[in-house]
Amino acid sequence: MSDPFSAPRETTRDVTPVAARSTAADAGAAAPAKAGGTSAKQASAPANAEPKVMPTEFAFETEHPVMPIPFKAQFGEYKLDGVEISVTAAYVAIDGALDPQWKGHKEFVKLQFDFQGFSVSIFPEVVVAGSRRDGEMTLQFLDPAGSHLPQLRYILNSYIAGDFVSVGGLMAYSGPTQPKVARPADGAAAKFRIRSVSVALLSIVLMLGAGKIMYNRYTQSYESRPVFVERLGNEMKATAAGQVAMLNPAAKKGEVVFSINSNTGDVLSFQLPCDCEVQVTKGIFEGSTVLPFDTILSFFGSTTEINVETQMSIEGLAKAMSGETAYLDMNDGRTIPVQVVVNSATNAASLRGDLFVPVDLVPPEGALGKDDIGKSATLRLSKSWFGGSSPQIPEKS
Repeated sequence: MSDPFSAPRETTRDVTPVAARSTAADAGAAAPAKAGGTSAKQASAPANAEPKVMPTEFAFETEHPVMPIPFKAQFGEYKLDGVEISVTAAYVAIDGALDPQWKGHKEFVKLQFDFQGFSVSIFPEVVVAGSRRDGEMTLQFLDPAGSHLPQLRYILNSYIAGDFVSVGGLMAYSGPTQPKVARPADGAAAKFRIRSVSVALLSIVLMLGAGKIMYNRYTQSYESRPVFVERLGNEMKATAAGQVAMLNPAAKKGEVVFSINSNTGDVLSFQLPCDCEVQVTKGIFEGSTVLPFDTILSFFGSTTEINVETQMSIEGLAKAMSGETAYLDMNDGRTIPVQVVVNSATNAASLRGDLFVPVDLVPPEGALGKDDIGKSATLRLSKSWFGGSSPQIPEKS
């Protein structure tokens, strides 16, 4: 195979495709005149002439635009100047006419587009498809939709749009240097300010709410057992398991107020120690079954003093002993500070390892009255943000 690049080069860069096609058309029109003595009938094309062969991969020869973009082509060991290029083929300049033996030759080529300060290179596989004119060779892409297509298409579209221009053998950018910023419509600035202020206020409210929740979690804790306000009195409890045989709420001092038939067969009778008001525990009646330490009834003196007792967790009692303040959050919305008082039952329950121990809650004088008897509340423990001293937990004798 001969070297298609060895003959003296005939540059074709200044010949545009339109001028080349016009020249070819003029040469075709003048061909009949060169044959002297031939008739017009002989000069006309025969009726059964073969049609022009079109590329098998595309419907039309001019389906894709051909752009005069400057580039360099590395074809084997030869470096060639690019003339024109499209998404389907590249046209490079050679010296002289193309040797027909090169037609159909396949090879990977490097097409390099030089810009000011950088270059873009693609490596498509091409086949020598022929030559449109002397001094030029057509390299048709075997896979026009290959991996090189996005870069090549971007360069071609930018060239068509006028963003890229050719400066000698280089490419230069001539498009806008900054993106266009749309002008805000009338009133958009005011709406934006209102939106910004609203977002800022909402953020502040959310931050304050989150801060309050964190503060409450750090400083506040609640006991799980409810608290009931009751009238101050004394309880009488069963001393053995059995059945209530008799109840006498109207008993006087020294009279039997209730009796129990124990499981051992003994009859246990209990006397009222004073002339007091008697209140039978709810759920206790003659014939009911009781266990040891079940409250049978309560008796009250002539006063209407308030008694507040509850079952407090060991953790809550430890917090109260370490200096946290106890509050009663009443179901009517009031908050009353109380003092946690331990008694002998508290010590006994803690020694047994109970998780909840009985304690007395003493409110300030006059904070609770007879109208509060029967109301419920929640015991809340609150500690200072900077801590506090450990108070003395009084013990009820």
